[in-house]
Amino acid sequence: MKLVTAAALATLAGATALVTIAADAPGARKPYRIVNGRVDASTYRGWLVYHSACHTCHGVDAVGTSIAPSLVERLQQISEADFDTKVITSYRIVINSEEAHADDSTAVREAMAAEVKKREDGELVMPAWEGDPKVRPHLSDLYAYLKARADGALGPGKPRPIEQ
Repeated sequence: MKLVTAAALATLAGATALVTIAADAPGARKPYRIVNGRVDASTYRGWLVYHSACHTCHGVDAVGTSIAPSLVERLQQISEADFDTKVITSYRIVINSEEAHADDSTAVREAMAAEVKKREDGELVMPAWEGDPKVRPHLSDLYAYLKARADGALGPGKPRPIEQ
């Protein structure tokens, strides 16, 4: 199914406000909802989580950097279960306890970026986020945001939540 803008669908259907982007599979639903160009609460939380944990390596709009690949492209190819596994357990980076407990989050991000730049067998390594209370409880939110970006349903920049 080709994606059609929410405004066009609303016009075609004679609807006024609510348009949910449908999944490619019949009867299936996307993990995000976009209403008049605004995102649901889960997708917005995903944007917040992404920009608190992932953007340093994967880029501000998830389009990749010299350090880490584009998640916009990767999310076109992997399932939510595979995404969860990769985020939680795929790679292990150990940051010493002094760095992990530093009051300055910039120092922690810099230490993390230095570790990520290391290569194992020609591959970049990524931290596992299973123990991070900012990421682990919000995997489905993070997936919703990145899937909306990957599907082309959400453009770059800070999304506006539906309730605003």
